[in-house]
Amino acid sequence: MATTMKQVRAWLEAEEVDYPGASKLGAAAIPFLKDLVKGGDLNLASKATYLVSLIKSTQSAAVLETAAASSEPLLRVAAASGMRNLPEKQALKVVDRLRKDADAGIRKVMLQSALRFRSPQMAAKLRQIATKDPEPFVRELAASVPQPQKRKKKKK
Repeated sequence: MATTMKQVRAWLEAEEVDYPGASKLGAAAIPFLKDLVKGGDLNLASKATYLVSLIKSTQSAAVLETAAASSEPLLRVAAASGMRNLPEKQALKVVDRLRKDADAGIRKVMLQSALRFRSPQMAAKLRQIATKDPEPFVRELAASVPQPQKRKKKKK
């Protein structure tokens, strides 16, 4: 049975969204979630943003990037929170979009999500934030992220 907008909305219109259950809609739901993110209902759009982050698809990151580029803080914070569920390579793009967000609270949520990742690429981005962010509490949080350990070569 094909996924429909009606099904997607039924999951998201619940007072308490069962995100793990809704994520089983899979990649077929992504076009509908993208439409909701671009739509005018902020409540549904924010829920759709987070839900898309839980769906394992290469298309998920593009929808999160759309939300991260929104003029609506609610969508940007949902993207910042949801990026922790993406593969790191995709999350790096969301960090690039949000690290200069005008709202320090959104940058803070983005950093909290970035704590999940340990690559040298993410560490480099966080070091930049730790030295250049205009808000001291954001710089402090970015500086507190553990740096990746260099692997010691085994002696033969």
